[in-house]
Amino acid sequence: MCNKKKDLIIYGDSNYAQMIAHYFQTDSDYNIVAYCVDEEYYSKEEIDGIPVVTIETLSERFSTRTHHIFAAIGYKSVRTHKKLFEKIAALSYPIASYISSQAHVDPSSKIGENCLILPGVILEPYTVIEKNCFVNSGAIVCHHAQVEAHSILAAGSLIGGYTKIGECSLIGFRAIVAELLQIAKETLLGAGSLLLNDTDSHTLYVGTPAKAIRTHKETGIMMIPKV
Repeated sequence: MCNKKKDLIIYGDSNYAQMIAHYFQTDSDYNIVAYCVDEEYYSKEEIDGIPVVTIETLSERFSTRTHHIFAAIGYKSVRTHKKLFEKIAALSYPIASYISSQAHVDPSSKIGENCLILPGVILEPYTVIEKNCFVNSGAIVCHHAQVEAHSILAAGSLIGGYTKIGECSLIGFRAIVAELLQIAKETLLGAGSLLLNDTDSHTLYVGTPAKAIRTHKETGIMMIPKV
């Protein structure tokens, strides 16, 4: 007996959203039926044959009883990543998460809604990944560690056991966070860095060992700064 796939709407129309849709379409029990964007950013009618609609017309086109949604918003701005998730959360659609069949996720782990767990990820026993966290390919979260909401772990990053990553933080490519640490909200750890101590909020750390370089309290974490 073949189980029918659940219908899914992807919020976003970037190449990043297209990539996430591909993962859902080829490796989950979801079927992508539409992309959606805010009306002011509407610029294309379809992606790979799948229609793009405006978020303002979603409720007219797709029932909240039969469709799910996922916010496929990248991390050029982590505050925007949070803001746009909160926008879809207010729409009353069930919110999906993607967990790759090629990830190793211990059954004791807890994963929130709108999470992305890509191939090669390892979530050891008793890890917690809160809502709207993106854990990219090859990242490792060691036992009893917690990643708070809206945070992003880049490919190849490592979070030590019992460490807590604060809300809206971003851990860079192949960066390492030692065990038993308290990482404050909106911490940015640079690629390849080794963090051995607790952090202050809204601060960029780089190096081995990592040291505080500057703060971003006003702008939040911006991977591509405004010009």
